[in-house]
Amino acid sequence: MGKKKTQRNIFGFDGSFTNICDKIFDVMALGFLWILCSIPIVTIGASTSALYYAMVKCVKNGNGYIAREFFRSFRLNLISGCFIWILVVAATFAMHLNIGILMKETDGYVGLFFICVYALTSVWILAFACYVFPALARFDMSSGWLIKLAMYMTVRYFGTTLALLLVLACTGAIIWRFPILVIFAPGPVIFLMSEFLERVLKKHEPDRQETGEYDAERIQEQEK
Repeated sequence: MGKKKTQRNIFGFDGSFTNICDKIFDVMALGFLWILCSIPIVTIGASTSALYYAMVKCVKNGNGYIAREFFRSFRLNLISGCFIWILVVAATFAMHLNIGILMKETDGYVGLFFICVYALTSVWILAFACYVFPALARFDMSSGWLIKLAMYMTVRYFGTTLALLLVLACTGAIIWRFPILVIFAPGPVIFLMSEFLERVLKKHEPDRQETGEYDAERIQEQEK
């Protein structure tokens, strides 16, 4: 009797199986929203912040509706997200441009040294991006302070940085082998990365903010 009761609870409307299916659906739906809002390319930063915000608040903490929270965050962080994203793209392009020039125009150990420097800088910029957009989703700061905070986190939490880069590297390898999976990857990747990022962001979270939530005053001002 006890076993049958447990099975009813698991597969019932409020059972754990239903809750797991709901979370999987929400994760995938948020990934599709990210793709939709990233189509203009320049909005990828704001879309990534919105994805992280809705993932933590709705999927992990069970508060709110995914579409409403996603677009609220997207609207709130559109300007800052686009600005920071343009900086990330410009810096990455500059590093790769320098690498290309060095590979064509130089040889020997000096050229190899600078190629390695620019390559490592490109990896560091990628790691920086892993922090700055979740931080944008989490904190009410100017773009300058967010950039400084993300730079600090990238170096200070080196183990977490390596874990985030490993997740991206594995995802990239899988997508390279099976390109169709790029459609389904954004949601699960951010969900996994948030497991590492939340431990870091909570350490820098102002007392007036709750986990995964914006400053209420900031939202009210934006909605006026």
